[in-house]
Amino acid sequence: MKIKSIWFHIGFWIIYTAIFTVVEASYKGKYTEALAFELMNMPMRLIVVYFNYFVLLPRFLLQGKTAKYFTYTLLTLIVAGFIQRLANYKILSIFYSDLYDFGVWLPYKFLQTSMIIASPLILIIGISVIWKVAELQKRAKTLENEKLQSELKYLKSQINPHFLFNTLNNIYGLSLENSKKTPELILKLSDFLSFSLYESTQKFILLEKEINLLNDFIDLEKSRFDDRVAVEVSIPENINQISIPPLILVPFVENAFKHSLKNETRIAHIFVKLEVVDGQLIYEVKNSKPDQTIEDSSPRGIGLENIKKRLNILYDDQYKLQIEDEDESYSIVLKINV
Repeated sequence: MKIKSIWFHIGFWIIYTAIFTVVEASYKGKYTEALAFELMNMPMRLIVVYFNYFVLLPRFLLQGKTAKYFTYTLLTLIVAGFIQRLANYKILSIFYSDLYDFGVWLPYKFLQTSMIIASPLILIIGISVIWKVAELQKRAKTLENEKLQSELKYLKSQINPHFLFNTLNNIYGLSLENSKKTPELILKLSDFLSFSLYESTQKFILLEKEINLLNDFIDLEKSRFDDRVAVEVSIPENINQISIPPLILVPFVENAFKHSLKNETRIAHIFVKLEVVDGQLIYEVKNSKPDQTIEDSSPRGIGLENIKKRLNILYDDQYKLQIEDEDESYSIVLKINV
């Protein structure tokens, strides 16, 4: 037993004895005799309580063997009641013959004595069970948090290479054309790497940082597709100190670029809007769809699926994601309570 636990038990017995001494003495006002009676019962109470606490409780009750636990506890109380009754009769009656009714062989007297011994057992075992349950719940919560954090790290490890892969492809394509945009894209890639190393590992980041990453990504994609895409962005300049998970906003825009420009010959349109209204972040991304939809045999994108999983882990029911897939447009509206 730890020191703190030992002092808890000592304090329990002192308080328990004091309370029951007062209760016992309230009938006749004889505090000395009441204290002697409580001290007389103390050894057997200690034996019963700690036999139950160290043997029966962990071996049966905490193992789910409830019937055996109560059976052995009842037998222990019966034996203890019998022994205590005899001890009271042999010892206490010598000094305080008027304190106790010594019908030692009456069955209900044994039951009465057993209940006197059982009273602290009920209290301390009840407290112990509550304590054990609280510890188990705390441990379960810790394990669950560790599991969630591991899953979040796994999902992020999928997202980061996904961004880098697309960006490197962009730079490679433009480098073949000796484009003057290549240095700018390399600088954007550097920003992505910096974000990946220092920001995306955090559980939450400032919304302002995520917006900066979003703007960089949009600029990168616009430079790649030139005049093939028209992007309209509506984001307020002043954002309060709001925190969100990293890499939440960008994948929706990435998805919009990917699907609005696939097999499209005319200009694609993308609309991005972010606002904070009444403690709720509202994020909308809408993109036009190609005139002709060609079946895509490539693996399904991991971005949106990961975002949904991360939102479920981080926000549970504190967010809402609406997706509308119409004939000419595809849109998402994400609402997060911040």
